[in-house]
Amino acid sequence: MSIRHKSLKVLSLFLFCTLLLAACSQPASEPATGPAGEEPAASTADSGQTPSEAQSSSEAVGAPAGAGPILTDKPADAGERPVQQEIFNSPADYEAASGMAITEYHEAPQLAELVAAGELPPVAERLPKNPIVVKPEETIGKYGGQLRNNITGQNTLRSSEAGYFNYEPLTIHNPQGEIVPNVAESWEWSDDYTVLTLHLREGIKWSDGVPFTADDLLFWWEDYILNDELVPSKPTLLTRGEQLAEFTKVDDYTVQFAFAEPYALFTTYLGSWGFPRTDPTSMPKHYLSQFHPNYVEMEEIEAMMQEEGFDNWVDFFQHIRSFDNPDKPSISAWIPNEWPPQPIQTYHRNPYYWKVDTAGNQLPYIDELRTIRVADPEATLLKTIAGEFDFVRIAYLGGPANLPVLAENKESGNYRFAYANWMPNSFANIMFNFTTQDPVKRELYNDVRFRRALSVAINREEIVKLIYKGGVFPSQVAPAYGPPYHGESELFQSYAQFDPDLANQLLDEIGLTERDSEGFRLGPNGEELLLVISATTAWPVETPQVMELVKNYWAEVGIRATVKPEAGELWAARHNAGEHDISARGAHFGGGPVHPTLNSNTFALSGWQWAPDWALWLDTNGAQGVEPPDDVKRLRQLREQILGEPDEAKRNELMQEVFRIHMDNLWSIGIVVDDPKFGQLTVVNNRLRNVPTWSISGEWYPHIPASWFINE
Repeated sequence: MSIRHKSLKVLSLFLFCTLLLAACSQPASEPATGPAGEEPAASTADSGQTPSEAQSSSEAVGAPAGAGPILTDKPADAGERPVQQEIFNSPADYEAASGMAITEYHEAPQLAELVAAGELPPVAERLPKNPIVVKPEETIGKYGGQLRNNITGQNTLRSSEAGYFNYEPLTIHNPQGEIVPNVAESWEWSDDYTVLTLHLREGIKWSDGVPFTADDLLFWWEDYILNDELVPSKPTLLTRGEQLAEFTKVDDYTVQFAFAEPYALFTTYLGSWGFPRTDPTSMPKHYLSQFHPNYVEMEEIEAMMQEEGFDNWVDFFQHIRSFDNPDKPSISAWIPNEWPPQPIQTYHRNPYYWKVDTAGNQLPYIDELRTIRVADPEATLLKTIAGEFDFVRIAYLGGPANLPVLAENKESGNYRFAYANWMPNSFANIMFNFTTQDPVKRELYNDVRFRRALSVAINREEIVKLIYKGGVFPSQVAPAYGPPYHGESELFQSYAQFDPDLANQLLDEIGLTERDSEGFRLGPNGEELLLVISATTAWPVETPQVMELVKNYWAEVGIRATVKPEAGELWAARHNAGEHDISARGAHFGGGPVHPTLNSNTFALSGWQWAPDWALWLDTNGAQGVEPPDDVKRLRQLREQILGEPDEAKRNELMQEVFRIHMDNLWSIGIVVDDPKFGQLTVVNNRLRNVPTWSISGEWYPHIPASWFINE
């Protein structure tokens, strides 16, 4: 039995059978719905519906919202049903796929009243020429109600979900994990993938009814990106060949990006975590130009600044353009009612929202997001168990450690669980100072045999039992599980086995054969060798405990070490300044909605934790930093190939080469990785329906919360 499968058994026991009935039927590396959307359609049994209920749901697809009865079936729990929700780029696409036409549009009763009173145009005039069509997860929903959400912590500005639920980038991940059109209805690349032409969805309107056009994107580019006060350092993701893109308005609904080198991955970046996804689509020119000196005299702006308590124009403009500004028009599903922070922060529906369901009902179904401030995770946990919140991520509930408590109270609290996929967290990852001023350690740390020896000397299975009590797997740092990166594969078990004999053999090969009176190995120079491990207390907090165990394992093969816990800010300052010997902290490799090319650890990008001096040398073309080994240089070469490669299969092949280079060199030593579906798990009240049982992202946005509804 493999290390990973042994750990899965521990995990199952840890989280109780009530939590893992679905998960235990499949390996952790095979989510119920993978990035490729390869799962078959759910049967009636899979969906948790009786045949009559399934028929009612099917018939409801052609009915207006609110026409059907309240659902009486029990909602599916975490992972029990493959994702049913589908996204269609237009009504015509939906008709072509289903054979059913959308012949008219409907709206929420409160909006119909405004139309009848002459205060709002008819719904058909508020929608774009081709609204996006959403096939709901379970059934056509009902209008009305409030989604109750938490704001955990008195120093937290607002609910992060309020932001996630309202992301509307140019492109987006669909529920199956593919990048598809969103605000941009379509696009095409030039033959050499240097010029991207984006066609905006014609007829989208801002929440005040003003048309959204290419002029808004042009404002974002010319008056924001190119403004050196607002953006002094231009985003690297908008550059190729060290040149900033050229942006052009072709017509009212067409724009172009032109790059110095091929950039096929750019359409993925436009809808991905790590890129300023919402900036291009959240800057209404007609509103923000009132506060910009390119359009208004500075004296007028200064008067407004004074009124708002600002003495710096840049700060004032960033404040005005923020999502939290209730006066700023938006194209999102919900709009804030007041500036944060508030004890209760609320958001109302956008009457001009541009997505509909398969019956032609304008989304969102839910009238209002109601986010309530609570003191801390413990208070959030108590309110969630009491059924006072509808949607709470595990991070706000004290983390996976509280899963047993949550599982025990599911019935009384009237809630269920939903999984979310993300890039795995690598906890207590060990990093070396490859450019240390100590010549003895510098030689050792740059010898891969030394790093491999230290890795196989660690008993990861014991660490899981003693520190984590399950819930994590022994592994090197790994990307997302399943296709296309396969973080669960044996590749990421390289030198992760517990093998003290191999460790001793490798250390002897290096020449560390001399020992002191206590049995510890001496350095190559015959002097004491002491490894000092700087262990952060910030993320994850258990790092010093893990490193104490690591110290003992290394002692068994003759390596003396000591552990020095350091607060997060001190740890970061010392590490980034190269003042550490060995450091320990969490790490990622990317995957899921975070493309690995966005991850500094994967491609030795600026600020690379594992070797910041090497990254600096690459960033400055050798002007600063320390020249890295050829394999590190190869990582950057591969990244350039991946960015320009239009064939996704070839991109994924190149990514596997990247991971093989990492596992062969072992520039850092991973200890354990978590299972993202538990680290990103969400508690969902049973009154909230149409929520998928599995999301491709911890942000949940790809599943369009605008299609969720309150089943009351």
